[in-house]
Amino acid sequence: MNKIKNFLDALFELSIRYCGEVAINEIKEILSRAEQLELELVLKANKSNKQEVASLENLRIQFYSDNLLSFCKKTLKEGGYFNYLLELGQLCLDFGEIAYAEYAFSTLISLSEDQPKYKQLLALTYSNRSEVYVRSSRWRKAEDDLKKAKKLFSDKGDKKGLARVNNLSGIIMSEKGNIKGAFKNYFDALKVFTKVKDELWIGILEMNIGNLNTIQGNWDEAYSHYKRALAAFEKLMDLKRLSLVRHNIGLLFKNRGELEAALTEFDRSLEYAMDANYLLAKGLAYLGKGDVYSKLEEYALAMEYCNKAMEVFYKIMDKVGLADTYKVKGVVQRDISNHEIAETYLLTSLRLSEEIESMLNYAEASYELGILYRKWQKLDLAKKYLKLSESYFSKVGAKDNLERVKIIMDRTSNS
Repeated sequence: MNKIKNFLDALFELSIRYCGEVAINEIKEILSRAEQLELELVLKANKSNKQEVASLENLRIQFYSDNLLSFCKKTLKEGGYFNYLLELGQLCLDFGEIAYAEYAFSTLISLSEDQPKYKQLLALTYSNRSEVYVRSSRWRKAEDDLKKAKKLFSDKGDKKGLARVNNLSGIIMSEKGNIKGAFKNYFDALKVFTKVKDELWIGILEMNIGNLNTIQGNWDEAYSHYKRALAAFEKLMDLKRLSLVRHNIGLLFKNRGELEAALTEFDRSLEYAMDANYLLAKGLAYLGKGDVYSKLEEYALAMEYCNKAMEVFYKIMDKVGLADTYKVKGVVQRDISNHEIAETYLLTSLRLSEEIESMLNYAEASYELGILYRKWQKLDLAKKYLKLSESYFSKVGAKDNLERVKIIMDRTSNS
């Protein structure tokens, strides 16, 4: 409920900036009255049905967003309404309301794409909508929007806009396993933002470069980049991104086998995410904790946190997070010898990873399936999936993971 309240507070603050406090307080009072009347009617019809009341509560974000948007369209001039749509989409994106963010950006694009005077606004909107697609692992749609944004930013000579495009392109490349290309994009963007001393984007890019180094097992290099990202975000008191960088440091420690240190970082990440009501980081922190607890063989806790993560990832349509969560749940079931359930979860992780073209996730799910089939004495299947994981880990340059796979493959061949 806090998330809904905080979103509505931010929505009213945004609307007041564009339409004025008096006008927005009036529409707020009308909508509040409508909400109360409808709640009373539902309670009369379903005196003991709390589920109906709960469903109304869950609709509040869409209810207020829809009606305030209608009011702003009637009240504002074209340019003001377009800027309101841009900020509304970003607000929804920040709060994990992915579907409504896409709606706001798509509406703005359809209204402004044939008007030359809005080229800069259109470039920003394409860039922002591409982030929606990145968040929901729709890479082709994201790439299409980035091409359009890149052309518009190039036409305007907007180097910062082009650097933002490079960052998002780097994220897509890293998911698809093009680590070299991702590094180049991130470093090119970092040069631009370092030159203009943009602390926010410096932090974002330092964090992303740290992530690539973590994938490749360059622990010290990764940690150096994360420390620089932390310094930037702490200066800005950006709780959302502090939660993300703490999560990524937790992953680094987890991969190094420092599980207690990893838990500490995931707890820090979760604390920041709770304070910022940032759903993505909440889901990642829950998943991180679930993964660590599975490695500590505390399986009840592992499953509890994985289920919390899954709830978040389904809400924000994050297929990368879902693939990771199914993988961890599959490992838990494998470790407690529920082989059929483990197989089901790991194959789901593999399918989702294939759908989103995430090479690293596909490699990890294949590896865990190979371990499962080895334990299950299905050695042909074990070899098949271990070979797949070896191929994909090799492509992304994940040295430590590659060594692990080779060791298990040798042991399986000698079985």
